[in-house]
Amino acid sequence: MDKSKRLLLFGLYVILCLIAESFILWLFPYTGLGGLICWPLTILFAMGLGLIIFNVTKRQLKIWQLSTIFLSVFSVQIFLQLMTTPQDFGGTTLYKISDTFKAYVKYDRINYSDFANLTTGERVAYIYKFKEELPDKFIALQIDSTGKNYESLNPRTYLFEYRKEKIQFDSTQLKLINSDTSTTIIEYLSNSDTIIHNTVRDIFSPQLMGWSENGYNFFKKEDDFEMTTGIEKLLYGILERTRKPNR
Repeated sequence: MDKSKRLLLFGLYVILCLIAESFILWLFPYTGLGGLICWPLTILFAMGLGLIIFNVTKRQLKIWQLSTIFLSVFSVQIFLQLMTTPQDFGGTTLYKISDTFKAYVKYDRINYSDFANLTTGERVAYIYKFKEELPDKFIALQIDSTGKNYESLNPRTYLFEYRKEKIQFDSTQLKLINSDTSTTIIEYLSNSDTIIHNTVRDIFSPQLMGWSENGYNFFKKEDDFEMTTGIEKLLYGILERTRKPNR
């Protein structure tokens, strides 16, 4: 292959790598400050691996040989870009891709009562599968006993459905008694024990996310089913085209 064609192929490779990086950052946007290294590393990898293609194509190659070399090098490039894309939370990019595939495969086995224990990918599948049945939002309340060194000992999670300004929950697991100054939370544990907590007045206040009382930690998380990352939106779009929601 003559030099001008090799330079063209090199330029095409670099451009494709930059486009791929834009797509990766759309899929996984929460890079934090570590994301500042993504573009420089992408360019560095693209220049280095692009030179391999540039040098290998000095000799005349058949189309299938050229395609195999190009795709092989480009696959290595994508892997390196994924490996060097940091994530603030939720695991690495490769873990999130794996989680997305597993959630798609597990779609038919996801039940309405599973929401509190879902992975990120399973949450997307859940939102699509039960979109006709979802409340306005879910509120998850985790109550955790703490040890002497404040380590987690026995976390329990309770799910509340917020529908049309009314809160619904499983009264066989939990009871709430509200007063003007506090809320009494009564837990009915699976071993038939009962634990009573006298805690803050309005536990469902949007400003209240977490607090501690008498050796117990309370953590509240609200979910209004928003999807904030590209990989979540991509999975939802694939489900729309390939799976049927619950009716």
